[in-house]
Amino acid sequence: MSPSALHDTLSAVSIDFESKDELDHFISIIVTAFSTTPLTTAFIVQHDSTPPPYPSPLIDYARRHKHFAQGIIDSAESGAEIVQAGDWSAVALWEAPDFKGKAFIDSKAKPGPLLGEWRGKVMDAKKKYLASPTDPDQIRPFYHFSFLARNTTVPKVTGSIAAVIEPFLQRARDEMVPAWVEATTKQAAGIYTFYGFRLVEEITIGKGQVDAAGWPLEGGEGVTAYALIYDGHLQK
Repeated sequence: MSPSALHDTLSAVSIDFESKDELDHFISIIVTAFSTTPLTTAFIVQHDSTPPPYPSPLIDYARRHKHFAQGIIDSAESGAEIVQAGDWSAVALWEAPDFKGKAFIDSKAKPGPLLGEWRGKVMDAKKKYLASPTDPDQIRPFYHFSFLARNTTVPKVTGSIAAVIEPFLQRARDEMVPAWVEATTKQAAGIYTFYGFRLVEEITIGKGQVDAAGWPLEGGEGVTAYALIYDGHLQK
C-alpha cells in the first residue's frame, strides 16, 4: 500500500504545546523511542564525563529525559508543529520553512566536541544539498523533520506513521521546497526512504573515541547517522 493510501485512513492531530500533559506525553514518547540511540548516548556521556563501566546505568530514562525535554519545549514554543495520530500511536515534530526558533540540534548552548562535530557535519551536508539555486552560499527554505517516533506503549495503528509524515510532504510539494531529515539509525532511514526521501550522506562522528553504540572506546569506529532529502518534486 502506498504512503498516501495509508494516510487516507487517519488524520494527524496537532498537539497543544500549552497543554503540559500533552507536551509531557510527547516528550516521554520521544525519550523512550530514542532510549538506545547511539548519538544521544555519545552526547550525554561526553557532556557528563560518565565514568565506566559501559554501558552505564547512569544514562537512564531520567537523564535522557533531561537531554530531550528543554530543546523540544523550546521548539514547540517557537512555532514547531507537533502532531500525533492513531490516539498517540505515532508522533512527529516538524519545523516549517518559516520556522524562526532554535532547532533541537542547536538547543544546547555549550555543545561538547562530539555535538559540535555533529552540528558542523550536518550543516556541511545542508549547504551541499539544500543550497539555493540562485545563491549557492545560502540554504533554501525547507521543511525539517526533527522527530518521528512510534509509541510502543500502545497498540500499533496502521497508517499512523503516514498520517504524521505525508501531510507535511504534501505541503513541501505544494510549496515547491524540499524536506530534510537526519536519521539516527538505518532502520529509521529505511522508513524515510519509503516515504520518498533519498539518502544523500552518511555522517560519522567520534571516530577513535566512541563505539558504534556511542559508548567511549579508544579506537572506536564512531557513530553513524544518515542525512536524507525529499526533493523528487524539484527534480522534474
